[in-house]
Amino acid sequence: MHTRYKLFTFSILLMSILTLSGCENYAEKTHESWVTPPPGAVYDDSTIFARITLALQSDPILQGTNVEIKVNDGSVVLSGTVRNEDQLTRVNMHTWIVDGVKKVDNQIVKK
Repeated sequence: MHTRYKLFTFSILLMSILTLSGCENYAEKTHESWVTPPPGAVYDDSTIFARITLALQSDPILQGTNVEIKVNDGSVVLSGTVRNEDQLTRVNMHTWIVDGVKKVDNQIVKK
């Protein structure tokens, strides 16, 4: 019985040591040649505006719509009029697909 107790205590102690040794700070062990990756692409408002405009103008279903686009720091405000729900959905879809768009405030109304 006494041997079992020693074996149990030894195994608990060994597991504790192994567990605590795994809690090291690996950030300090990063190789000095590692370089922080560059940030992702940055899109300015004029590029976002141009890409949304091009997408809306090239969609034949959106011909005849009156959509105004305003972009401020990646946030897009859409206003104007469309004829039906399909056009409204397509304008929203084309806007969200453009890289750099962070937020869309769709204020477009159906005629």
